[in-house]
Amino acid sequence: MKKVTLAFLRHAKVPSHKGDMPLTADSGADIQAAIPKLRAMIGQGDDVLFLATRTQRSQQTAVALRDAIAPEAPEILPAWGLRNPDLYLAGSRVEMGSTPEFLASQCEHLSLPRDAAAEHPFFGAFLTAPDRIEYWLNHETPPGENAAAVAKRVLQFAESFLDMPSHNDLVVACVTHSPVMRAILTKGLNLSDPGEPGWVEAIVIEVTRGGMTFRFRDHFGAVQHA
Repeated sequence: MKKVTLAFLRHAKVPSHKGDMPLTADSGADIQAAIPKLRAMIGQGDDVLFLATRTQRSQQTAVALRDAIAPEAPEILPAWGLRNPDLYLAGSRVEMGSTPEFLASQCEHLSLPRDAAAEHPFFGAFLTAPDRIEYWLNHETPPGENAAAVAKRVLQFAESFLDMPSHNDLVVACVTHSPVMRAILTKGLNLSDPGEPGWVEAIVIEVTRGGMTFRFRDHFGAVQHA
């Protein structure tokens, strides 16, 4: 593989983060706005791949993009490298959420009271923070992956596409979540935290054997490490 262009996209609009929520009825406008930008990245003869996390919101966003841009592309499968931070509560990996009930409901091995997460040193402060993702982003020792670990994981995931034995360039639309994107921007690209990205907004990273470059809003440059 000579060049891989990856667009790391935030999923489209959801009503809340109280659970694994589907997209809202009005989420289509942001998806439609992203379509021409993604199309412009695809050159003649390029291979195209659409990936997502396991959540409803990322799967639905990826399906809508693929159906509009390249319906002949392979089936969308969950990509483990795009997942939200690995955080642990009572021996279980839990997705970030906005309520203690949702966090406790994900505990598979031990049954927790519905409000147990509210009393946890990390999750209690996370749930009450004005910007929950900012709280995690600046926390060096959360109960699981910190932002630097997530950024390293995702950039290595991106670099691994060069292993594919193909003579065609590859464009990968990677639908993920705001914690992943903010970790990439701050810990992987050394930019200031922009706050929550827009719905279906993208960070574009190009990977070649010579290195990695990025584009985000009016920022562009080389990626210093993976």
